[in-house]
Amino acid sequence: MPLQPIDLQTLFVRLQQVGQDQAAIKDSAAQAQTVAGQEIAQKSTQQKSRISETPELQEDQLEKIGDDERRNREHEQAKKRKDEKKQPETELFRDPDLGQNIDISG
Repeated sequence: MPLQPIDLQTLFVRLQQVGQDQAAIKDSAAQAQTVAGQEIAQKSTQQKSRISETPELQEDQLEKIGDDERRNREHEQAKKRKDEKKQPETELFRDPDLGQNIDISG
């Protein structure tokens, strides 16, 4: 079926609209990503500005926290003392000339 001149005129007029539609399809992915990024930024801003409610602590829980800190300090001090004991008390004899000179004459 041959193309009539009126068909060509109709196609040429719609050609610009088809080009715009194709460009909009290509830009839609970038636009969707931009919108998603803005939503994430907005959510993070809201989370930063929101203050979360802390659960109320009872008296015995406060004491437990203090006990845990004391135990941690005692454990660290014991570990330091143990590391100090591991150091050798006597130093080995080392030759000052050994391993210091390199013989480059083959």
